[in-house]
Amino acid sequence: MADRNTQVALDRFTWRMLSQQVSQWEFDGLKQRIERWDQWCEEWSKAASHHAAIGDKAVKEGHSLTAGDAYIRAALYYHWANFLFVHDQKQFVGAMKAMDECWEKAAPLVDPPMELLEIPFENLRMPGWLRKPKGVAKPPVVVLVPGGDSTKEELYDFGEHMLRRGLAVLAFDGPGQGMLSTQSKIRPDYEVPIKAVTDMVAGRKDLDITRMAIGGISYGGIFACRAAAFDSRYKAVVSVSSWYTPAGRFKHMDPLSQVGLMQYMGENAEEVQNSITMAEVAAKLTMPLLQVYGGLDKASPPEQAYRVEKEVKGATTTVVYDDGVHVCNNLHHIVRPLIADWLADRLK
Repeated sequence: MADRNTQVALDRFTWRMLSQQVSQWEFDGLKQRIERWDQWCEEWSKAASHHAAIGDKAVKEGHSLTAGDAYIRAALYYHWANFLFVHDQKQFVGAMKAMDECWEKAAPLVDPPMELLEIPFENLRMPGWLRKPKGVAKPPVVVLVPGGDSTKEELYDFGEHMLRRGLAVLAFDGPGQGMLSTQSKIRPDYEVPIKAVTDMVAGRKDLDITRMAIGGISYGGIFACRAAAFDSRYKAVVSVSSWYTPAGRFKHMDPLSQVGLMQYMGENAEEVQNSITMAEVAAKLTMPLLQVYGGLDKASPPEQAYRVEKEVKGATTTVVYDDGVHVCNNLHHIVRPLIADWLADRLK
């Protein structure tokens, strides 16, 4: 019988993991092997190293596509290894470094390849990746923002659907996300670091700045909306399972998530969470907005979407899947193509 933290992580985030390159077979095996939370990072890292070895072998044999896919999977397994495992900073950081190494190996091998970025912001270098669709000289671009405990790697599959529709995709880690959580924390005015990303995009000659959208999952959704409200360069915005405000959530969160949130938002995580809001901001949103929510999602229920919808000034489409969980990860095969289609219709 697994301990409480392990059970919470396995039960609550099952669909999130299975929608991100994790096979059901390997997931079931990990569930059997992990009985204590202290085993979590080690066991996921072992599974990750198996896929990294597949990538290494494929490189030697000249199978670049197989290698790229294996390294992507390995990186995501390392992501799950460090996920919320913040009580052991040595293992936490070690798994993130291994994730970064696999991502760097994957970058030139996936099709289309990834351009790895470092975006200056204050005293940070925000890491990101950019992929451009083949055969499009100057494509529209979508900036993707991760959630509070997620990273740019979790947005890879979202991007795959957009690339197939002729859109370039840029995802990044901002303050408090990924490795940056060891030197910075998530801030309520997250539109400020996003502006640094937008300015970088605007300076490129290979992307069409006149056709640019932004989207985000969970906390990334509200940050994407705030960024679009303050920056008219964005022509459309997508928010998936987010909030009008997450104020008041902290005391209802499980202890594992509370501790994790303090890694990403700081010791005053509850105060930071309570100050994140669309109040006095939603009315500034004038571009098309797509909101996608899950009816089974207790963390960010659809009522939050309806609050935003009442105040925005632009055309708003709110889609609620009654059987959807947080970020509708259990319906990823339906939701992610829908989002990509909606963006392509508005940017092309």
